[in-house]
Amino acid sequence: MFKRLLNDSLSLVFGNLDAVFKVAGSWFVLQFVLSIAILTLTGQMPEEIGEAAPSATTFLLSITMLVLFVLSSSSIGVAWHRFGLLGEHPQTIHLKYGKTELAFTLQLLKIFLISFLVMLPVGVIFALVSMAVSEIVGLALLVILFLFVVLPRLMRLNLILPAAAVERPLTLKEAYALGDSLGWKMLWATIVLSLPFSLVSVGLQFILSMVGGGLPVFLIQMKVMILNVLLQIIFTVLAISVITAGYRIAMERVQNSGGGGANGA
Repeated sequence: MFKRLLNDSLSLVFGNLDAVFKVAGSWFVLQFVLSIAILTLTGQMPEEIGEAAPSATTFLLSITMLVLFVLSSSSIGVAWHRFGLLGEHPQTIHLKYGKTELAFTLQLLKIFLISFLVMLPVGVIFALVSMAVSEIVGLALLVILFLFVVLPRLMRLNLILPAAAVERPLTLKEAYALGDSLGWKMLWATIVLSLPFSLVSVGLQFILSMVGGGLPVFLIQMKVMILNVLLQIIFTVLAISVITAGYRIAMERVQNSGGGGANGA
């Protein structure tokens, strides 16, 4: 099943690169334009905004980035899930945000809230162990809890997202039950798929900083941002594809078991 998650995710993305750039391209262009505006106005990369001294400008830029991230995540997520599950092809310029995307956003926020509430006691355990034993032991325990206990269970809840995208909503309880034995596989599939892109992204920034030579810093930053945008598009859709593949497998298991599926899916 783990191998199928990897194969299905890779084939869905790299076998349909035209659809990938249709689904995500326009939103990432908007994010790129905003990044240029931030770089021009503040002289900082977008990820450095949070480190800047608080001001009305940085606050407004941070809010704008957050809103754009939420809207784009929902729009891209809905479009890609519908493409992968229903074969619905996106338009060349995809900037859609409607009723289905709003429902998807609400499900995203629900997962975020649950994740936050789950992380609170884990954080308390980390603090207590760090004080009682050592920070290294506490950190090791934290990593083990997250990778082997918390995150696999949270990943099962992500099945509410493709369900919302295809307008066959699931409750959290239904999604958790459907994701039985799929959580850790989806988590590790996402990690495995993300590693090459993370390494390439770090490598590109290092290489560009080395060969930038006499180029102005602004041009070097521009090249880094353009290359990172392309990497982010591929990785974003790959991560969504893992959930798409997980949902498909879960629904196949329901059908093969003779059940009617969630909401008739």
